[in-house]
Amino acid sequence: MSATLATASASCRLSNEPGRALLTIRGQHVVTDSPPTLGGPNEAANPVEMLLSALASCAVFVCERAAQEMGIALNAVSATAAGDFDPRGVCGEPFDPRFQGFKVRLTLDGPNEAQSEALLQAFKARCPVYTTLSRAAAVEVTMA
Repeated sequence: MSATLATASASCRLSNEPGRALLTIRGQHVVTDSPPTLGGPNEAANPVEMLLSALASCAVFVCERAAQEMGIALNAVSATAAGDFDPRGVCGEPFDPRFQGFKVRLTLDGPNEAQSEALLQAFKARCPVYTTLSRAAAVEVTMA
């Protein structure tokens, strides 16, 4: 028996300001800007930052849920995600604009060392953003 897949979707359209677009996700609207190198105002998060924020927020939510399931006291959890890429490719130069690697810094308050490791493994196994990106480029995860 095959599992029913969940489908996530988002749409995007240009606004009336050059370099600015409106994202629509489940009826919610978010402004995104292109960086100055692409002529954008750079006042709102750009698509690269949105991707990294998806990775960081997925880490936080998966750890929160896994801690609840495992009975681990989790006072706080935070994550920071970063990625390295060559922006010259985005601007049309002959360089690969693909992310070359990612770094995630996970900070857990409450769990002991063994519990923190269990939450880290849950994140790596259950986060759809992490599991997708880790197949595309190296993802270095550290605990604070």
